[in-house]
Amino acid sequence: MRKLLVFTFSLLFSAIYLGQIDQKTTSQKVDQFVNKQMKELEIPGMAIAVIQNGKVIKNETYGLANLDWKSKVTERTNFQIASCTKLLTSTLLLKTMFDKKISLEDQVSKYIIDCPKEWNDIKIENLISHSSGIADYYESDVYLPTEKIVDAVKKLPLVFKPGSKQQYAQSDFMVLSYIFEKIYNKPFVQILKDEVAVPLKMKDGAFDMEFKVNGQFLRTDVIPEKVTTYYNLNGKMQAYKYLYPQYTYPAGGYFASIDDVANWAISLDNELQFPKSFSDNYIYKTDKIAGKDADFSKVGWVTGKEDGVLYAGHSGGPGLADILRFPKEGYTIITLSNDGELLPGFSRAIAAFYIKELSPKLKIEKFERD
Repeated sequence: MRKLLVFTFSLLFSAIYLGQIDQKTTSQKVDQFVNKQMKELEIPGMAIAVIQNGKVIKNETYGLANLDWKSKVTERTNFQIASCTKLLTSTLLLKTMFDKKISLEDQVSKYIIDCPKEWNDIKIENLISHSSGIADYYESDVYLPTEKIVDAVKKLPLVFKPGSKQQYAQSDFMVLSYIFEKIYNKPFVQILKDEVAVPLKMKDGAFDMEFKVNGQFLRTDVIPEKVTTYYNLNGKMQAYKYLYPQYTYPAGGYFASIDDVANWAISLDNELQFPKSFSDNYIYKTDKIAGKDADFSKVGWVTGKEDGVLYAGHSGGPGLADILRFPKEGYTIITLSNDGELLPGFSRAIAAFYIKELSPKLKIEKFERD
């Protein structure tokens, strides 16, 4: 019996040891891949995390957050995650739904007074899935309070019948954030902090509260370790900042560290705010629009299936942030960068190192920004 126990223990130890070696080898291969791409594509800085079933199995930083001071990227460096902010807004919506404060079937007119008649058919589900038909706001004064901008788009005709198609737009999430403000009776920025960032241990990031003063200069809050974003113009690196007035915040503009986004993923895995049996029915499932599967899930995530592997996530910037979750395999792949010309693709490429069913897609591309 003793020999049998020793033999069994030896097998178990060997399996664990070999698993650790394999994980270490995989991590090294990812590092080699990332470093090669950064060198060839001249990407200034990156941060990558891989989470599996609530545990961080890789958290790595590469390159520089700021070329002026040669500041290295750290786990606390705050990257502009752009449209990946929508995943945080979606998380807020799921929590609000789970707490029975809102329903996807609710009409927008339930929360917003004096809605135009043609808004009567718009539901919360149309806002989160980009199928409302509400026109975007293009006036010169983009720094008006959200309430004023909602009033402005209420006067515009719908660009299509609600639920008849999907069109990626800012106004959908803007109107949704205004509804959150009615439900929670405080500004959206504070709601997202109180209901998502703080409970999910996202300690580093924030919105920079951009505001243009007298049309002469841009005022922002201080965010520790905030990256500078760059692009290559005629062979010379240029720093730039995409403008995010506050009415766009539910759809973009959040700065987050790799630790922040990893903690967000861990919290979803560990069902901190709502069970996966609840949220998965919305994150990974789509409705039919015009007779075909919608481009966005029931709560606004981009979904897909490759090689039989289901995933959902979002990108932003277009490639400043790239986040994919694979529900069956339990992985979340997070890629953050400060390269303003990088196209999404890093997270999908990295996923193939960990998920054997996925075919490799290792070609990373950039576009040319003006």
